[in-house]
Amino acid sequence: MHFEIAHEFDIPRDALELAVISPHLVDKLGAKVRELGIGIDTIRERARSLKDGVLERVWHYQANIRIPQFARPYVTREMCAWDEQSVYQMSKHHGRWSITPNVKPEWRKYFSAAGTYALEELGDGRSRRVIKGDLELRVRVVRAMAERLVFSEVKKAFEAEAATLRDMATLI
Repeated sequence: MHFEIAHEFDIPRDALELAVISPHLVDKLGAKVRELGIGIDTIRERARSLKDGVLERVWHYQANIRIPQFARPYVTREMCAWDEQSVYQMSKHHGRWSITPNVKPEWRKYFSAAGTYALEELGDGRSRRVIKGDLELRVRVVRAMAERLVFSEVKKAFEAEAATLRDMATLI
């Protein structure tokens, strides 16, 4: 499943970018997710490096979602966690991301999610964030339904991040 999510901001790209690279974003996003009642228990930063205008970070997410009855014998709470690896280049206002699910290594072949993250200038002090990605669950029978379920949670997380960026990106 290919997807694209775009958010427009009444904020200049430079101010938005400062919020994106802020070490406080992860904590503020965690608070926003709880405020909005999104099915994520925790978000924490596992690794972070900002050198020469390149941000590399790993965020760990633990979901708190209701596992459908048919999946309960196979899916545990621990399996509803993942790491998001991101590399963002400030000079290009562009980055890439990928997801590694918290499942047995031999099960990772059944899931992939990766994409890009770009900040665009719109003029008049406005900007847009465009997230493109490909999400694939390689399972039979329930694939389309499961992909839609995962995407709906991904979209909620990106919506919460957009709201958090709006809150954080203020002009001085």
